[in-house]
Amino acid sequence: MVTTFKNKTYLLGEFINLVKDKQERAAYYAPSYNYALYAVEAEVTSDLEVYVGNPVEVKDYDEEIFPEYVVEHAMWYFCSDENIQDVVDLAVSRSKNVTVEQLISALDYYLEHDDFMDVC
Repeated sequence: MVTTFKNKTYLLGEFINLVKDKQERAAYYAPSYNYALYAVEAEVTSDLEVYVGNPVEVKDYDEEIFPEYVVEHAMWYFCSDENIQDVVDLAVSRSKNVTVEQLISALDYYLEHDDFMDVC
């Protein structure tokens, strides 16, 4: 199974659309589809550049190994695939007409409060 969405940079708004359309996941569980988002900037906007790569690998003694691209570009961990999928899927289930901007606000809220925002 080939995952073509990983190891690339996106604008957050672009990637949110992939998540909304479920284009970044397999129909059935496939470890090759696990990912994390990384960013340089802290402000969550639709034009935030994010890198979609492998999740942080944790070695013995809790040593964290980040993807090479992330280290080279001084990026930090932004969120997991589960975080973004849960936020987007819940918002879409509540409102089929939810906008990308509303989804970004919901993701930002979730990342700040560890709780879901009502999007109607």
